[in-house]
Amino acid sequence: MSKNNKFMSESFRGVQPLVPMTRVRTIMKSSPEITQINQDVLFVVAKATELFINQFVRDSFKNVNKSEELDYKKLADLVVKEEKFDFLSEIVPHKIKAKDALKEIEAEKKKSIK
Repeated sequence: MSKNNKFMSESFRGVQPLVPMTRVRTIMKSSPEITQINQDVLFVVAKATELFINQFVRDSFKNVNKSEELDYKKLADLVVKEEKFDFLSEIVPHKIKAKDALKEIEAEKKKSIK
């Protein structure tokens, strides 16, 4: 174990991220580029994920009145509103009804025919 790895392991002993590290490992292993996952790297990615989720929820609550609940629509609104969350636009899109989606598809077809 290198000196830096020993420091990381000793510094975070007993501290566990709230995000399950086994789930993070599974997601990381789904990438073909990743062959091995060091425990310290796994810890840092899990902790960073936890901190990101925390910030995302805090920012979402800033747009909610005290009498309202935080729901999917509010999260989707934040993704559209804040450029820093733009990368989530395909993961947290605004929901639309199927009939409205079909109308949009038909309108696009008509535009492309003209």
